[in-house]
Amino acid sequence: MKNILITAANSDIAQALIDKLCNGKNSRDIHIFATYRKNLPSSCENFTPLFLDICDDESFLSIKNEIQNIKFDAVVNFAGIAITSPVTKIKSDDFMQQLNVSVVGLSRLLAFVYPYLNKNSRVINISSMSAFGIFPFISPYCAAKAAGDILLNAFEIETGIRTVSIRPGVVKTKFWQYCIDINQENFERFNGEYKEVGEFLLENAKINASRGVSSEDVARIIFKAIFKNRPKHLYLVGTDAYFASFSRFIPKNVLNFAIRKILDYRVRKFTDGKK
Repeated sequence: MKNILITAANSDIAQALIDKLCNGKNSRDIHIFATYRKNLPSSCENFTPLFLDICDDESFLSIKNEIQNIKFDAVVNFAGIAITSPVTKIKSDDFMQQLNVSVVGLSRLLAFVYPYLNKNSRVINISSMSAFGIFPFISPYCAAKAAGDILLNAFEIETGIRTVSIRPGVVKTKFWQYCIDINQENFERFNGEYKEVGEFLLENAKINASRGVSSEDVARIIFKAIFKNRPKHLYLVGTDAYFASFSRFIPKNVLNFAIRKILDYRVRKFTDGKK
């Protein structure tokens, strides 16, 4: 029996992965432990729901009794938020919230699950193409995703447990609307020189909710990473993620100039379209 722990299992991609695990040819040999904070609709024959808030140390202690005799073959972390703001207007509380979920929360998870892993286990973290650090106005999210990948890699070096980072590009999920909702006050602070940029980013986020790769596309890659004997450390999902990865080979001044020009063009086109 393979035991798989999935955090934030109510997300669209997590639900697609659970569906794939529950309906695959070896589904009877898989037991899913799925953590949630609210609204966990999926279930199958071997399925254990667990309430867990990745930002709360006490929450981890509350599930110890339910997993005390378990060894997990794979842990997949979906917990995440995305804070948007110009660097000059970031509120420290918002930045700390981003780090608490994506970095400190991941650290809590790694420390907690380590005693429940074996030498052939793998820990999979859902990162983002934003970890390449080339997207302005979502710097808290970019920084947190990059830091999460660094933390993950250090965990592998220290423990010998295989780790995998999944870096999707734009994915069609309800995560976009969730981020719009939690960033309402931040979008209001896009004023003065950033007013038109803020309006463009808000509209672009709404559009992204219905374009890009599907949750099933990402789930298929995660499924491969769970069961492959030696999965890669990094998987890119989506054409835009591959383009973002090329940024590593471009001189910074050239890259930054290009990003500014592309953003200026897109904002100007959006603004002109409103007139």
